[in-house]
Amino acid sequence: MFVPSSFLFLLVVLRLASCTQDNVHVFTVATEANDGYRRFIRSARHYGIEVQTLGMDSEWKGGDMNGRGGGYKVNLLRDAVEKIKDDQDAIVLFTDSYDVVFTNGLDDILSKFSKIGAKVLFGAEHYLWPDKILKDQYPTTVAKGARYLNSGLFIGYAPQVYEILKKPIKDTDDDQLYYTKSYLDKELRDKLKIQLDHKSEIFQNLNGATADVKLDIDPTTGQGVLKNVNFLTRPSVIHGNGPSKLYLNAFANYLAGAFINNECPLCKEDNIEIKENAYPIVSMSVFVEKPMPFFEEFLDGILSLNYPKSSINLFIHCNVPYHDKLVNKYVLDFGVEYKTVKLLLSADNIDEKEARKLAVQQAKLKESDYLFYVEAEAHIDDHDLLIDLIKLNRSIIAPVLVRDDNLWSNFWAALDENGFYARSHDYLEIVKGSLK
Repeated sequence: MFVPSSFLFLLVVLRLASCTQDNVHVFTVATEANDGYRRFIRSARHYGIEVQTLGMDSEWKGGDMNGRGGGYKVNLLRDAVEKIKDDQDAIVLFTDSYDVVFTNGLDDILSKFSKIGAKVLFGAEHYLWPDKILKDQYPTTVAKGARYLNSGLFIGYAPQVYEILKKPIKDTDDDQLYYTKSYLDKELRDKLKIQLDHKSEIFQNLNGATADVKLDIDPTTGQGVLKNVNFLTRPSVIHGNGPSKLYLNAFANYLAGAFINNECPLCKEDNIEIKENAYPIVSMSVFVEKPMPFFEEFLDGILSLNYPKSSINLFIHCNVPYHDKLVNKYVLDFGVEYKTVKLLLSADNIDEKEARKLAVQQAKLKESDYLFYVEAEAHIDDHDLLIDLIKLNRSIIAPVLVRDDNLWSNFWAALDENGFYARSHDYLEIVKGSLK
């Protein structure tokens, strides 16, 4: 029977029209609300995406994710998708959370998904994991782009997704191998119309692909965006899989509205106020490891901090005999004002490495809320520094110290594959002060 092409087009349009945000169910798995999870949720909220988190505050049963494992995620997702498995128009979007950020909303994701024409679409990556002997079973039609399935990002219609999930898996078995076997089953792949996002139109996996992407600024919104330079695509979900998590950390400083028009809205989010007479307990650890000029002025900066000393556990390690006298005098004159004092002078013969360990142990022992490191090279000129740092409400905050007319600084913005210094994409802007 002849079917007019216009009629077929109408059917497609009707199907696409039913793919609204109301029919999309976004799932992730997380057992603790760590920094990575909070970053993920923040990016979702920025684009108005409601995420259903599976497994929160429960025991992780998926094994060690540094190797094979993750079947627990599949079992949690199966239970969730089972409730909508008969809804032909329902769409499931699954992503990992600790190493994922959204860079666009559901309208953008749905539009791209519809154009690709798959019923189930997995993210793709350059490396085959975890079973390399499956390489020859992959379709050979992919000339360019990432070739292998990644299980951390996928989207599909609920009936087709559930069809994949029906196969049992142990909690500690590997989730990526589980999905890979479904994809490599040609009969099942054709039946369910499973595809991989080879060109990173929706999903960008960063492992092995950091040279494929470039951070850019959207001229319309002023927001940071990540582009795939090989295919000129703008992926909607970024995954720092495997060892690429540090790259995601760097990119995420500018994505999902974290950095707009050369300003940092993210820096102003989740700030707190310190209630009067309810100051957090701080362990302030001072390290004097080499002879320093203007040392008396350094101690004056410590003394002048606008923070109640009764809420500070003071720890000082002085490894310089020349400075012992001044340090000891400081403790004799002002030590009584502090909550507690621990003093280690050069005669105690404790090296810097051991002293830093002791400082952490001391902070834990005293049940301090914060640990504040100060080295004698850095003078404190802002009396409100400690209060301002606490108000920022961040897990870790470090200063940027630079030398005038020099690209030297006190930090590495990136690491190479061997864990040594590498220049990041934004290092020069940070050191020169054009990015703050």
